[in-house]
Amino acid sequence: MNNLIDLPKPDVLITWPSGCDYPLCRFQLQFFRNYFDKVIISTYEHGTPDFREFLKTAMKKTVFVDLGFDSETWRERCVMTGLEKSTSDWILFTEQDFFWKGDHFLEVILAETVNSDVIGIRQNNRLHPCFLLVKRETLEKTTKEFSVQGQDKDHFQKVSEQLLNIGKFKDIRDLGMFEGVDWYHFSSMTWNIFRIKEGDIKEFHEPTEFLVYNTMSRTKKVIQDARWMAFTYYVEILLTKFGKFLNQ
Repeated sequence: MNNLIDLPKPDVLITWPSGCDYPLCRFQLQFFRNYFDKVIISTYEHGTPDFREFLKTAMKKTVFVDLGFDSETWRERCVMTGLEKSTSDWILFTEQDFFWKGDHFLEVILAETVNSDVIGIRQNNRLHPCFLLVKRETLEKTTKEFSVQGQDKDHFQKVSEQLLNIGKFKDIRDLGMFEGVDWYHFSSMTWNIFRIKEGDIKEFHEPTEFLVYNTMSRTKKVIQDARWMAFTYYVEILLTKFGKFLNQ
């Protein structure tokens, strides 16, 4: 186990839609808070109900910035707004659907900063923003272009290409950190939440996994909002016959 004094403390930056709560993400950030400097939540207006005021109450020692209205450029604008509040030498871009298991994961990743400038998960020539640790000095050498670049070129495409050219990159899988063992990326989680909110579940992914997440998100380890709790029971009514039987 590494001494935390010897490890860098990155700022964490997450973009967050106003119409969602993510209790398991909040718990993860709270439980591993000692590994980070600032936790920066960059919110934007999307969906109902509005959880922004609740989040400010529930998430102590958190820096909140708000983009306001929703737009096609919400992701890049949220990231740039959040970066203005960041002061650490390292920045961890992450998402609410990325989960890691235990201190060992973070300690291995943070220890690698002595060798690498960029640490994350590579998808061809894109670094996935679900978990991307970047040295500030290296990021500042890029154009900091986080926007969608066209078909099959999602957010973080341009900056990923530049980071791979400028800095020394290490994939977390090459550090012995494997999906389903040390970490898990539930990529369809937020998509599913908004399909339920919009009343259209024709394109709903991994329902079994989502139902497990939905139940676990009612954890008592963080402050809960009654509106989110009600939503989780509605999910069970909508997706399962047994949930409908129990909750109606």
